[in-house]
Amino acid sequence: MATAASLGPRANSAAHIVCVDFANINGGAFVPEGVFKEGKDYCDGKRERWIWSIGRRKSDGTILASCTDEFYQNAEYECLWLR
Repeated sequence: MATAASLGPRANSAAHIVCVDFANINGGAFVPEGVFKEGKDYCDGKRERWIWSIGRRKSDGTILASCTDEFYQNAEYECLWLR
């Protein structure tokens, strides 16, 4: 988990843990089943970057996370979450 100090002004400074850290989950790209939850915030704590989009690949159902908006309005993915 990343802390408010490591993620800058967008983080909630009152909270010690502000996001689900994908840094140790296969480089922050592949999201194992059960990790993605609605209503959470996501980051790559190792690189100190916010996750901007999470999408399910339509061809095989694989869920991926990205530090860009690449899964939004992408015909090959169902966008599950967008910052």
